[in-house]
Amino acid sequence: MCAGVASHCWTLTLLGIRFHGDAASRFAQPPWASSSRGCRIVYFAFLTCRKERRPHLTRPVTAVADSTDGAPSRRRSALTVFGAVTFTVAAVLPSFLLAGLATLVRADLDFDEAGLGLAIGSFYGASAVTAVPGGRLAERLGARRSLILGIALAVTSLVSIALLAQTWWHLLPGLMLAGASNGVTQSAASLAIARGVRQRRLGVAFGLKQSAVPVASLLAGLAVPLIGLTIGWRWAFFIGAVAALALLAIVPAATEHHTAAQRAAHEPVRFARGQLRSLVVIAIASGCGAVAANSMGAFFVESAVWRGQGLAAAGLLLSLGSLTGIITRLGVGWLADRAVFDPLKVVGGMLVVGTSGFLYLAYGSGTAALVVATIVAFAAGWGWPGLLQVAVVSENMHAPAAASGIAHAGTLTGGLIGPVVFGWLVARAGYPVAWTMVAAVAFCGGWLLLYERRRSARAAAGNEEG
Repeated sequence: MCAGVASHCWTLTLLGIRFHGDAASRFAQPPWASSSRGCRIVYFAFLTCRKERRPHLTRPVTAVADSTDGAPSRRRSALTVFGAVTFTVAAVLPSFLLAGLATLVRADLDFDEAGLGLAIGSFYGASAVTAVPGGRLAERLGARRSLILGIALAVTSLVSIALLAQTWWHLLPGLMLAGASNGVTQSAASLAIARGVRQRRLGVAFGLKQSAVPVASLLAGLAVPLIGLTIGWRWAFFIGAVAALALLAIVPAATEHHTAAQRAAHEPVRFARGQLRSLVVIAIASGCGAVAANSMGAFFVESAVWRGQGLAAAGLLLSLGSLTGIITRLGVGWLADRAVFDPLKVVGGMLVVGTSGFLYLAYGSGTAALVVATIVAFAAGWGWPGLLQVAVVSENMHAPAAASGIAHAGTLTGGLIGPVVFGWLVARAGYPVAWTMVAAVAFCGGWLLLYERRRSARAAAGNEEG
């Protein structure tokens, strides 16, 4: 368009000069005939082109993903996103396999719901401890090496649980290894996407990446009738280990674009005070959301069985909810790439709406009510992490892995607290009280995000006026 405007203006100018030179012509002298006016027109066209060439973005520009010379191809971007999704699935799979197969594992290893909450809490505790250092490690080593480390830890975790777990205590080392894998892999995968995907595709990319969690939940739900009830729960962990090991083959291809751009980055990661404050608030709010989401992921099957559903039916309901969460994450990510809105406000609204689904899980009755509660809770109460990552990475493109690590630390801390408290409440007061706690915490997280965005908008308006 710029070339067309400039060409048109040059044509008009040249015509004006020609008319000006032909004084005897019957054509009147046009207004652009004078050389000075013609120069002004060309200069105006040049300024117009310069103005149009400035990207109109609602988010900061990444120096790698949106550069003209080094922009990744569609094939490379697709491979990067595919790798990020599958690596993240492998990192969280041990926890979700344990949650989905909990009835069988508890019967074999002899522990109660509180023990299940503590076991899954150990996974999220290890993830929370390693999230921030894992993000800084990813910034230093690059996505490729960090993802290889994460996959190696995940494979070790799955194999140790499948072959060595004979008591509840034996589960803990394997789950902690998986937690460390998750802490490293989440930030490394976010870094690979931030550096290897175009800016205007980040919404869908992070929607796909964060869909890894409900994908793992879906696989765990399918593992109940297909593997757990047929050949045994240990085989589910062993098959998962083999699949995770195969992922090492695609790590180099999925991260090639990023490592080339990352080798020159040696500056320490720093955040301005305002950025750090915003990240901390986001971490706290996402932690509240994770209390709800991870409690649901850990205890949904057990809760459905308590309500009278068969184990296979409960597993299929978990798969339905997980599929709903996947569709929601992809949908809001697609909208984030095409519409202008504040992603964090939408996340806050989703958490508030998800409260109704959690309350329905607490007090609804009948199969139809359980299906509706499942859809609402998984869509609104668990469909927000991808949009949260879009906001965090887009506002901190100078250090996406480190920023993601801070946000993940809050999410994973909530993942630690949620299942432990939920299991304790179930053992002492029952599922309705536990689900009510989940609803209250989710509402607080949504309110906190909405309040913070309003405060930030007022502060920005005050700075502009001043």
